[in-house]
Amino acid sequence: MRALAIVMALLMIASVSAAEKKLYVEPAPGGSRLLDCTNAIPINCGDTVDGTTVGGTNVVSAYSCVGWNEGGPEVVYELELTADATAVTGTISGMTADLDIFFLGSCDENDCLEYGNTYFTSDALPAGTYYIVVDGYGTAEDAFTLAVECEEFTPPCGPFEYTCYVYDFNVDPPMNYIDCGLGPNPWMWGYEPDIPQIACDDVPVTNILGTIVPGPYPISVGGIATVGSYEITDDCACLELCHFYNTEPNYDGGNVKVSVDGGATWTLITPYGGYPGINTSTYYQCECVWNEPFFTGDSITFVKDFFDLSDFIGQTIDVGFFFGSESYDTSEFGWYIKWIKIGGEESSPVQDATWGAVKALYR
Repeated sequence: MRALAIVMALLMIASVSAAEKKLYVEPAPGGSRLLDCTNAIPINCGDTVDGTTVGGTNVVSAYSCVGWNEGGPEVVYELELTADATAVTGTISGMTADLDIFFLGSCDENDCLEYGNTYFTSDALPAGTYYIVVDGYGTAEDAFTLAVECEEFTPPCGPFEYTCYVYDFNVDPPMNYIDCGLGPNPWMWGYEPDIPQIACDDVPVTNILGTIVPGPYPISVGGIATVGSYEITDDCACLELCHFYNTEPNYDGGNVKVSVDGGATWTLITPYGGYPGINTSTYYQCECVWNEPFFTGDSITFVKDFFDLSDFIGQTIDVGFFFGSESYDTSEFGWYIKWIKIGGEESSPVQDATWGAVKALYR
């Protein structure tokens, strides 16, 4: 996978170099779309099809991702991705005229995700409907062959099949609460009626670890809730977090840290894909998470995030949930954690002490 990404990056550099030779025009504005997808041609991952823009209609002459004059006729294809985390590559070949290819997140030239002279490649994408447009630079038109390849991307850590440890907050409160320079510590355990009541894997929420339960989190608070201790091994080095967050974006929120010395020091761990924001509080320094990446904003539903713990193989860790809010009053609810699981890809037995928690997930 990594080798493929490197090759694609080098090809993209070559494509962009050629693209720089094209005459610059204003990119498509962010207003109303012109693209007509009524007669879009369905295409599937793995298909190779012949097409032509000859004799077609020019509707769109500019796309939001480039400043090229695409005044030639265009052909629109509709691609349905049925699985999340799918990367797409589209390639056109066999033409002598200057055709270009565009990849859109919707039927809108202002929603251009990727582009190229002869190909594009995307990052991992959520399931949904996407559009591929073959258009002509200037007034170019020609026949072409379009090939679409898709690759389902699995995060390097998780989802995992085998679980070594589970800590389910439906069943138990955290092991410990720790202050971190702000007060009071907002973490509580109990029932919260105003958050989504169905967590990951369609598991109902009864009790939850959250920041004030029930009710919104207060201003100018910070604290840590911890669980542990877990021995990290080669086949037990991935952490799954099921959680929901609803905080003031980039000011309030939380992150996950681990400790190998019983809580004396803590190391930030980062989920696959990164945290959604960085704390930028200036009114009041949220000491627990100040100037750090963290979960912030609104996840809308319970979501899963995965963390690679391979740096801690051979050590025993505690897991800490760090939360901070600054001095501006909000009506957001906070951060709520349903469970953590630690596991891996290889078969390893679930620890005896965790069997009750495992069973509770499926009650």
